[in-house]
Amino acid sequence: MKIGILAPDNPHKGLHRDAELIAWALDEGGFSNVEILHLKNIRAEVLSTKSSNSGAPSNWSVGEGIALDEWIHGLDVLFFSEVLNCELIEKILPVIKVIYIPNLEWTIIKGKSGEVATWISEVRGFIKKGMVVLAKTPTAGKVLQQHDIECDIVDWSIPDAISKKKRKPYSKSRIRVLMNAGLGGWKSRRGVDVMIEAINMMPKKHAFDFVLKTIKPWEEYELGECPESVELVEGFIDRDEMDKLVDSADIIIYPSRFEGFGLSQLEALHRGIPVMCTDGWPMNELQTIADSRLLIKPSSMEPLRLAWSFEPSPKSIVENLVALDGENPCDLFPTVQVTNGLRKKQENFVKQLSELVSSNKEELDESV
Repeated sequence: MKIGILAPDNPHKGLHRDAELIAWALDEGGFSNVEILHLKNIRAEVLSTKSSNSGAPSNWSVGEGIALDEWIHGLDVLFFSEVLNCELIEKILPVIKVIYIPNLEWTIIKGKSGEVATWISEVRGFIKKGMVVLAKTPTAGKVLQQHDIECDIVDWSIPDAISKKKRKPYSKSRIRVLMNAGLGGWKSRRGVDVMIEAINMMPKKHAFDFVLKTIKPWEEYELGECPESVELVEGFIDRDEMDKLVDSADIIIYPSRFEGFGLSQLEALHRGIPVMCTDGWPMNELQTIADSRLLIKPSSMEPLRLAWSFEPSPKSIVENLVALDGENPCDLFPTVQVTNGLRKKQENFVKQLSELVSSNKEELDESV
């Protein structure tokens, strides 16, 4: 069986990472013929295009210049995420099993009945023809099912090792707090402005050292001067440097307004570092410790296509941090609690994807 995965060539995109996660899980599940084909723009009309080189190729990446049209016709199963390319799906169903993983804030196809309604209609039609839809979290699955979209809920995970080492505090007297903003996100979804407002609201005497990691330059956030108390790390850094930066933190904060899933949050948890995140899905679905000080209360929420956008409260961040002041996060949130359940999640991810591919391949063989 040959399995293909479509992905962007930019390694800083979440979909690039998603493709590697799927390939890893299937490889672990015993599927040896898995390939990732990278494209410059997976949202474009891609049928006649050719692959491009990935900025960070994996063991499963194919090289540059492979014709997408020819590559697809050698597949038994095709995975793709987020973008519903109707022309592509129409061409290959039902000869090739298509497995689609949507991000609910990206449920968009322009049509007479409206973007979301058109997307729902198209997905339902493709499911009737054999397409399989996966949901990364229980709430996402529930939302899809509420709109009469059949889906399989998968315990989405990552291949990263799960830390077992007891963490040591960054300092005996200070607590190091990291916010990894990445590219910042559409509609400022990562909440850099929220974090800066919270830092400016902190009491004058506190035990926290703040680190902000951004990819785009600080000036592009248009938030004025970066507070002098913040250690600002800008630009792209390699994976080893990023790991060292993450490991230096006693606690990580993700004041996200919305997420497709929250890979960065899960990566931090795998390293045994407690995460304070917005109390809204899917962010709170990844939280491994039931402690209100690790949840940022939203001041409001509003629909965002089939998902929700939450407005994390800077005041809640301040209240949570003040409540943690004087505590040692390494003792308060030990590694064994931070990583609780992640091993099982990882095992389920491999098992569920492998069983899904096997069962759907059998159905495909019967239909052909």
